[in-house]
Amino acid sequence: MSRGDHQILKSILLLLAASGLAFGVTLTLRELFPSLGVKVFNPLSDLFPTPGGEVAQRVDTTPEDPLLAEAMRRDSLEREEAELVTDTLQVDSVMEPTSAGLLPAGLIDYSGGSALTRLREILTEAGDQPVNVAFLGDSFIEGDILVEHFREALQARYGGGGVGYVPLTSVTARFRQTIKHSFSGAWEDDNALKHPHGSHFLITGSYQQAVGEAVVSYENRQPVDQATLLYTSEDSLRISSTVNGDAPTEILLPSTGGSLHRVKVGRQVATLRLDFPKAEGSRLYGICMDGDKGVRVDNMSLRGSSGLQLGAVSPSLSEDLHRIRPYHLIVLSYGLNVVSPKDTRYDYGYYFRGMDRALTGLHEIYPEAIFLIISISDRGQRIDGEVYTLPGVPRMVEIQERLAKKYHALFFNTYGTIRSMGGIRSFVSKGWAAKDYTHLSSAGGREISKRLVQDLIESPIDQVIRQVAESPIEESLPPTKGKGAERVKAKSDTLKQQSSSPTTLSQESTAQKDSI
Repeated sequence: MSRGDHQILKSILLLLAASGLAFGVTLTLRELFPSLGVKVFNPLSDLFPTPGGEVAQRVDTTPEDPLLAEAMRRDSLEREEAELVTDTLQVDSVMEPTSAGLLPAGLIDYSGGSALTRLREILTEAGDQPVNVAFLGDSFIEGDILVEHFREALQARYGGGGVGYVPLTSVTARFRQTIKHSFSGAWEDDNALKHPHGSHFLITGSYQQAVGEAVVSYENRQPVDQATLLYTSEDSLRISSTVNGDAPTEILLPSTGGSLHRVKVGRQVATLRLDFPKAEGSRLYGICMDGDKGVRVDNMSLRGSSGLQLGAVSPSLSEDLHRIRPYHLIVLSYGLNVVSPKDTRYDYGYYFRGMDRALTGLHEIYPEAIFLIISISDRGQRIDGEVYTLPGVPRMVEIQERLAKKYHALFFNTYGTIRSMGGIRSFVSKGWAAKDYTHLSSAGGREISKRLVQDLIESPIDQVIRQVAESPIEESLPPTKGKGAERVKAKSDTLKQQSSSPTTLSQESTAQKDSI
């Protein structure tokens, strides 16, 4: 080897050593002093993720939500008709700050404290009977990114085990860490995005059919007391169940006559394999991995959903599910698929009306359930190298807050919480969110879950009821020009003045809600 070759090799080794040192120092600083927001030096981040910043792999294209598209088209037509009739309707393309800027981070109880008091009473009884929680949402919660830490915190405090509901097939099976899930064979999936007006959907939003021989396997982190299959079937059906690698057992699934049934397919389940014959007349809604008592938290995410599908669930099948698995708390986490960088009006009145109908239906099915609406998060976009919040996000927070107020529900301001922790850009730099500036990583889900659980079970109820913003949320909206920029500044100044006065949230919000 020549002297020149030695110099090249020496330079390469020196570069590797310096990179390794920079990686180690920045990683240590981030772990020891998280408040500094140190970004970990990782030149190979596209090949190897930064520790603590694991991000779900979402390679599938987000499906279109037909109900949302239909509502948007109807709204657009109504606007065009109004313009033709009055010739005075003006569309303001500048997003002005709304009352979202005055909403405090964290939880607000719009029931006057009764919902939160009742929830805490129910949780204290989890040692004697199951407490069921349904977490409904879009890709923001898929793969248990947020729900995992929420579930673990409640089960650690009140007992329980298992991940609850899991579908037979799922796009999240590749990256979900809370349970190992695999499937093969002739599976066919149907969901509420494919058939938005279907008559066979539960709040899960999907079901599967075995159109030929099909197999599904699960592996729990810890053995669970029971595994239960939810299904409907025109005819009786025999399947094979293999629990913990023991000899297969044949299980009879009786005909259900159009109603939803459950059947236990295993006890003390560490691993489970189910073999299905061809049975196109059967609909398989999911497996529930549960403890006999304690807290059960079901993650029922549907990628691409706006939440409007909840207004088209089957009332009879949903009532069957309510008898089988009565939900004490129903969490709604939607909005990401409604707000878009292409928006120019930021008027989501059509979405408010659609979700209003959906919530009315859910309250009829689950009259005793406590509802918690989780707002859209801080969703960012890059403009000239800088990261700004999508202008429609504050307006969507306001829409969701109004829904919570109307239904006397609990409301968690995810957007405000993330902004109070540095915003979505800071989350990305810490490895707490993906580089799409939208989805949380497991580490980010843990941070948001900490605040949510703390407010739900520890914060004084009087504080949650009367919580007000000490100062406006430091929003990071895209820059505007001309008169629009002056209006934005004027509105921002108004918000700051209002935040320093004793005005309550309800007084502040009332005047702005009637325009939705």
